[in-house]
Amino acid sequence: MSGNDGPLGAVEMAATSLYVSDIDRAIDWYRDKLGLEPAMAGTDGHRYASYVLAGAFVVLEPIEAALEPAGPGTESTTVNLVVDNDPATVRDALVARGVVCGPLVKSPGFLSFLLRDLDGNRFYVTRAHSPQGQTAVRRASEDLSAPPLR
Repeated sequence: MSGNDGPLGAVEMAATSLYVSDIDRAIDWYRDKLGLEPAMAGTDGHRYASYVLAGAFVVLEPIEAALEPAGPGTESTTVNLVVDNDPATVRDALVARGVVCGPLVKSPGFLSFLLRDLDGNRFYVTRAHSPQGQTAVRRASEDLSAPPLR
């Protein structure tokens, strides 16, 4: 996405969340089976592990962290949009355009809401509101802008 004219404003990063039933087991599986180590791991209400894969940012989160949890393999993938604009303002603008949005949710580091496209695909619109959240976004952005390893 480009441009700042729409209700989202500038999108700083897009990331995909994969919700897992057991975060420790998932991290071990990604390490053992795929040879991947998290670029970042931490807690924002729930534990998470983030991976940078060829310019894509993939976040593993426990299923209980999902705003609308679904059973494994049913519909747990979400595109995360980290935005500059205040999520409350973004949400209001989208609702005014007829987009069905979930409630605003405040975690220790982020203010977020969920929306779905016409096909039910999930988008999680979020913005860091704490120094820890801002640091996490900055680090992730730096990881994504780093030259690929050869």
